[in-house]
Amino acid sequence: MHTSLNLILRFSTASQDDSCGFSATRRAPTFTTASIPILPVCFDLADLFGGNATSGFVNQTGNQPAVAGEKGLHWSILNADEYDASANYSSVMYRQHLLNPNTDDQKPCHPARRRATLYPGKGCTEKDPNDENGLQPWYGFSCWSEDEGSCGTAPYSFQSFYIQAGNEDRKCWEFARNGQSGAVRMSKSVVAAFVGTSVALWLAL
Repeated sequence: MHTSLNLILRFSTASQDDSCGFSATRRAPTFTTASIPILPVCFDLADLFGGNATSGFVNQTGNQPAVAGEKGLHWSILNADEYDASANYSSVMYRQHLLNPNTDDQKPCHPARRRATLYPGKGCTEKDPNDENGLQPWYGFSCWSEDEGSCGTAPYSFQSFYIQAGNEDRKCWEFARNGQSGAVRMSKSVVAAFVGTSVALWLAL
């Protein structure tokens, strides 16, 4: 379904702790795209996973008529049958990974080709669905990730998300709250690799 260029989002109903990575979330409702849209595209989870389509295309050719060729965003989903509209999808697994990066700038923790921002309200708004006058923070990812991806958990159930082109001049986000620094949980395999490397470096000193 995916190539090494894809951006993938998987939504879970509870914190995955150390099992949050790509391998551990294969049955979760999954969104993926290999496109880089001209303008941000908003998706509501209920419409995306509750509909009948498993793939689609958002045509943006008319937004940039001077550029030849089809422009827009192709998307696809998996595990829509696992989606429950009444569930609390507060956890997300994000993966935007290159198997063979050509430069240091394409390695994990550097700005990637796309950004994903996630919201508490439908229509990609910060409106708190449980408080008519309240707002909740949005969360963003925009880094190249490790192979197992990155995970984050919000204090609410995600209702929608934006996919948009990345900005290489911007500091990349890893589950950044309102675009600020945010904590990211890594899978066991990533943590083990990090610990092993740290021990090896310490022994070499």
